[in-house]
This record gives sequence, structure tokens and C-alpha cells, in this order.
Amino acid sequence: MGDRSRRLVIILIVMSLMMLWADQNLIPPMLVKLEKEGMIPGVENSATGEYLIYEGLLGTVPIIAGIATTFVWGYLADKISRRKLFALAVLVGEVPCFLTGFARNYWEMLLLRTFTGIGINGAAPVARALVADIYPPEERGKGYAIYNFSTGFGVLLGMLMAGIVVSIGLSWRIPFMVAALPNFILVPIFLTVVKEIKIGAAEPEISKLYESGAEYKFRIHLREFFKALAATPTLIFLYLQGIPGTFPWGAIPYWSPKYFQTKWGVSEAVATLIVFAAGIGMMMGYFIAGILSDKLLRKGMINARLLIPFSGILIGTITAIALLSYPYPYGADDFAALLPVILLGVLGMVFVTFSAPNVPAVLSEVSLPEHRGTIFGLFNITDNIGSALGPITGSIFIAYFSKSGLSEPDAMHAGLVAISLLWVPCALLWLPALRTYRRDREKIRKILAERASTTRSTGAG
Repeated sequence: MGDRSRRLVIILIVMSLMMLWADQNLIPPMLVKLEKEGMIPGVENSATGEYLIYEGLLGTVPIIAGIATTFVWGYLADKISRRKLFALAVLVGEVPCFLTGFARNYWEMLLLRTFTGIGINGAAPVARALVADIYPPEERGKGYAIYNFSTGFGVLLGMLMAGIVVSIGLSWRIPFMVAALPNFILVPIFLTVVKEIKIGAAEPEISKLYESGAEYKFRIHLREFFKALAATPTLIFLYLQGIPGTFPWGAIPYWSPKYFQTKWGVSEAVATLIVFAAGIGMMMGYFIAGILSDKLLRKGMINARLLIPFSGILIGTITAIALLSYPYPYGADDFAALLPVILLGVLGMVFVTFSAPNVPAVLSEVSLPEHRGTIFGLFNITDNIGSALGPITGSIFIAYFSKSGLSEPDAMHAGLVAISLLWVPCALLWLPALRTYRRDREKIRKILAERASTTRSTGAG
């Protein structure tokens, strides 16, 4: 694939993902507004904390539904057209997103967001497999940085839209419709403009095969897949690190807008601004980590994709706790008061996101092209267990500390700090992969070279 064609494909994928993910965090900035409008059950008995569980379920249930179906999406990405499957997943997410704007009660909203979660978690493994088909191994840090930028910025865009709507007093329904509409245009353009993307096309060995007029005809068989998975410990370690590591990602972005409003006394708009600034740090971290690991890899530092996330997560944990614990002057909204917390938010998220582009890059390097959709489907499960349970776990932690005698602001602080400490075991689980990554990576290169040689000589895959 030429550079011009690759740029076009990536631009369309990025735009589609950005708008799809804009829906994912529309709810958090509007929780207080939803409470006031009677969309959250149990608010009238707020002393029991029951309403917190309902709020947590709005973040948890959609991701659980996505986890339950993401393996199927990933497997299909290894069997049929990844291009068409990606378009389908985007629409599966966006149609219920649009319809959420017409929800009449909490339960209708929860059901529609559940279907959106299925679409979001379907698009993820397909898009990640497409990135590996587009970018060669030495450029995948950059490729997955772009992928993470599209999803991360999409989440920020959604939160910003929700924050603006709340601050100017418009209906909470509007952001859902605005987030969904662009993909009703982008998806048909994607299907019309983008030609089929061949499996493994960016692998050096397979690209030469395609250039010679031959085809890479290997496709997934589940027995062979699970055998390869069991024989590749690097995959197992990276799956495991995502479980504790995603609990903070599920809880902190979900609860932090309300935390800043409750603990620091700022408005919905200011709380959203702080979260948005932290999100800018995430965007910076994606590109710093992805491009740096690519550069060090080309210089021969094979373990760069492991050491960069390990150090970044530990540093980011410290700065994230510092942000949550900052002694903010209650109710202040002037620049002098906001500057320190904005800087802490940016700095913390720069480092803690160092794993984001490197995890899929490593997974793609130690797996066969025809397995990558399923590999990313499984990864999406472990990578979203914490994200799914994070909002509800956060509410349980907050409710626990509240029942222990802490005020609601202090209970929220204690709960979010406690859950952020799960980033520490996440970082430590990168260390065992230092012993297996090089061997697993070289094994894939050897298999692909042998397959390319055999295919050229026999004319069959």
C-alpha cells in the first residue's frame, strides 16, 4: 500500500473511531444533570448511596456487553473482510447512540448504551488488526499511537460536548445525536473509497509475496490459534497486565468530573476542562511512547516496547494520585488556581498512557497475521474487564468509605486513590515479558519467511 493510500485509509478510520468513541464518555459530565431530571433511580434516597450504583451501571453494563461479544468480532476479522466488518461495527454502535437521545427513562437509556458498547468493542479488534495490515512492524508504535489518538480524543470530544451542553443549559439528549450523525456519512464514504486491505500486507515477507502476484491464503483455525496462544507467553503476560491496569481507567475518568465538582466545588464546565486537559496529556503520551519505541526498536533496542510502558505507568501513578490529592481552593475558578491541577493532569496522563501504543504493537509482532483479529478480540476482553468494572467498583469503593464515616468528597477521594494503586501491579506484569518477547518475535518472523518461500515456490498458500 502506497503512502497516499495509507494516509487516506487511516484518516477515514480515525474519523470514524473518533466519533464512535465520542459516545463512550458522554454520561460522566452529565450525571448531576441526569439526577436533577429524574433519569437516575434512587436519587430521592441519596443517603443510602443506591443511586451511585445506578450511575456506575451506565458505565459498566455497556462494556460488559462489549466484552461478551468482542471475541466473535475479532474471530470474524480473521475470516471475512476486515473493511466491511469495521463499517458494520461502527454502525452497530452509532444507531443506538443516536436513539439514546430519545430515551424516556433510565432503563431505555441503559439498554441503548448496551448496544453502543457492543459496537464500540466490535470496532476495536477489527481496527487494531487493520493497523497491523497497514503499518510495518517498525512503524506500529506510530500506527497504534494514531489509533489511540482517535479513540482517546473521541472520548474527550464527547466529554467536551457534554460539558458544553450542560454549561449552557441545553438538553442532555443533544450530544448523543451529534456524536452519532457524522458516521452515517463517514461509513458509506469509507466503503466506497477504501479498497480491500489484504491480511498481513504490511509484513515485509508477505508484502513481497503480494508484489510477486501470489496470495497469502492462510486463515485462522481455532485449534491452531489456541495452540499458538499457549506457546506464546508474551501474549499471556500482556493480557494479564491489562486486567489491573484498566480498573483505574474505568473508574477515574468516569468519576473525576463529579469528584472535581463535589470535592473542589467547581462547575461542570470547569470539571470538564480539567479532565479535557488531562486528556491532552493522554494524546501527547500516545505519540511520545509510540514514536520513541519505534525509534529505539530501529536502533536495536528490542525491549524498548516493554521498558517504556513499565516506567511510564509507575511515574504516571504517582502524578495521578498527586492530582487527586491536590489541595485545591474550594470553588475557585481563576487561572492561578487551575494551572497547577491542569499541569498535574497533563503530566500524569503523558506517562501513564505509555503502554497504550506499545501493547498492540507487541501483540501484533508476536502473532500471525491471520490470528490478529482474534488476538485483539481476546485482548479487548482483558483490556476492558477493568474498564467495565471500574465505574461500578469505583462506586462501591466510594460507598464503602462513605459508610465508614467519611464525607462524600473525602470518600470519593479515598476511593479513587485506592483504585489508582492498581496501576502498580499492571506495571510489574510487564517485567516477565522481558524474558520471552525477543524469542516470540523472532519465531513469527521465521514462520512468515518460510511461508513466503513455500508459497512462491509452489504457487499455493
